[in-house]
Amino acid sequence: ANGRSEQRKKPVIVIDPGHGGPDPGAIGYAGKREKTVVLAVARELRRQLAATGRYRVVMTRDCDVFISLQDRVEISREVRADLFVSLHADVVAEGVATGATVYTLAESASDEAAQKLAERHDRADLLAGVDLTRKSDEIAHVLMDMARTDNTPRSNALAGALVDGLRDAVGRLHKRPHQKAVFSVLKAPDIPSVLIELGFMSSPRDLENLIDPEWRTAAAGGIRDAILVWAREDAARAKLLRQ
Repeated sequence: ANGRSEQRKKPVIVIDPGHGGPDPGAIGYAGKREKTVVLAVARELRRQLAATGRYRVVMTRDCDVFISLQDRVEISREVRADLFVSLHADVVAEGVATGATVYTLAESASDEAAQKLAERHDRADLLAGVDLTRKSDEIAHVLMDMARTDNTPRSNALAGALVDGLRDAVGRLHKRPHQKAVFSVLKAPDIPSVLIELGFMSSPRDLENLIDPEWRTAAAGGIRDAILVWAREDAARAKLLRQ
C-alpha cells in the first residue's frame, strides 16, 4: 500500500501530442506529417521525464488515434494533472517562419470560457474537485476567475522556463518565442498549460530537425529541464504565498 501512496504523491504531467488518426495536422515537405513527428517527440519527452523518477507521465494518445480537443482536456482532469504540455509543429503558407514557439492562453479566451459556464453540461468538469453544477453563475464565475488568476502567472512562468530550456538545448527559436493564443486545449482554468510549436513543417530546416532523432532528444531534454526548473520555482512561490 505504501508504494501506492508514493505513486499518488508524484506530480502528474500530461503530454498531449497534437492531431492523430484521420487528422494528420500539418503536412510538411516530402509528405511528412505533424501527427507522427509530435508523437515521436512526446514519447521521447515521456521517457526523459519518467527517468527523473519525479513524475507520473500520462499521454493523451500514445498511438495514431484521433482524440477530440475536449477529450484532451478531460483526460487531464481525470488524472488530476499538475501540468499540461501540448506538442505541435505548424506550417505557414506565407513567408518563412522558423523555430519553436511556446503558447499560453490569451486573456480573451478566459472570457469565452466564462461564457461557457452558462452551458450546464460543462460545469461538472470546469474546476478539479469543485462541483459547480449547484452554484449560481456569479459564484461559478468568481471561483473560475480565482483559479485563473492563480494559474495564469504559473503558465507564463512555465512558458518562460521553456523558452530558456529550448534555447539552451536546440539554439534557435522563433523570433517571438512566447506568444498567447486561443487554443482550446489550454482552457482548463486551474491546470498550468502550455502549447509548444516545436517548429514549422513548412521550413525545410525545421523539418530536418523535427525528423532527426538527435534533435528530438535534445529538444525533449530542454523541455524536461525547463519543467524541473519551473517546478522548483513554482513550489517556492506556493510556499511564499502560504506564509
